[in-house]
Amino acid sequence: MKTLKSLLLVLLCISFFNLNARVKNNVNYNTAGLKIGAAFGFPLGAMPKGATGLPLPAPSLGMFFSHKFTPKWSLQIGAEMYSLKTRFATPYSQFEYIGNVEKYIYGQETSRIDTVFLDKAFVENGLFNNRYISLPISAIYHFNKSWSLSFGAYIAYNFKKQMTGTAKDIYFGDKYNPEYSLEVEGTMPFNESDKIKDWDFGLNVGGNYELKNGINFDVRLNAGLVDFFVKEFTAPPSAYRNMILQTTIGYKIGGRSKG
Repeated sequence: MKTLKSLLLVLLCISFFNLNARVKNNVNYNTAGLKIGAAFGFPLGAMPKGATGLPLPAPSLGMFFSHKFTPKWSLQIGAEMYSLKTRFATPYSQFEYIGNVEKYIYGQETSRIDTVFLDKAFVENGLFNNRYISLPISAIYHFNKSWSLSFGAYIAYNFKKQMTGTAKDIYFGDKYNPEYSLEVEGTMPFNESDKIKDWDFGLNVGGNYELKNGINFDVRLNAGLVDFFVKEFTAPPSAYRNMILQTTIGYKIGGRSKG
C-alpha cells in the first residue's frame, strides 16, 4: 500500500504542476484524473476435464496522467490497484506436493515437511484472490470529444497472493510405480499460494466515453503475456495467463477539453 500511495502522490504532483500548461488549439496539454470501479479476472489456460470456475467482482482504483500532443492522439500513464478474484474447483494429478502429510496419512501430529508425489486429488471451494499494483501506459486515439480508444502495455506486482481450497479424493503414489497408490481418508487443506508469480506484464486495450464535466466511463481488458504460475508448479496442464476486465468511472480534473 505504501508503494501505491507514493506512486499516486508523484503522479498527482506532476499532474497539478502541468495541468494548466495548455497552448493554442488545445494541443500539447496535460490532464489528470481519478477512477474507481470493479475488476473481473481469471487465469486463462487449458481447462481440465471436470473443472469449473467463476470470476468474482473485486475493487479497482487508481489515477492517471495524460498528455495530448495532437488533436487526435494522447499518451496516458497510470497507477492502479486491482484484484484477480475467482472461485474454482478442479482435479489435479501427477505432481509433487510439498507439505505436512504424515498427520493425514498416518494420523501423526508432526511438523515435518515432506515432498511427496501426488497421484491425483480434487480441489473444491477453491479461491484465487490476488491483489496487484499496476503501472499501465497507453496510447489513446480520440474519435471525437467524447469517444476514445486506448491500447498499450502494463507491468504489475502481485503484493498479496492466494490460491486456497480443500482437497479430497487424494491419492499419493510412486512417481515411477503408479500401481502403488495410497489413499488419504477425509480431506486436506489446499494452499498453493506460493506457486503464483510475483510479477505480471502484458497488453491492454479499452474504450472510454467522457462527459463535458470530466466524468468518464472506461472499459479495459488486461491480457497477461507471462505464465501465472512459477515453472516448478507442474500440476496445471498448460501455461496460464492473467485475463482481467476493468470497468471504472473516473473524473478528469478540469473537465473535458474543448478542442
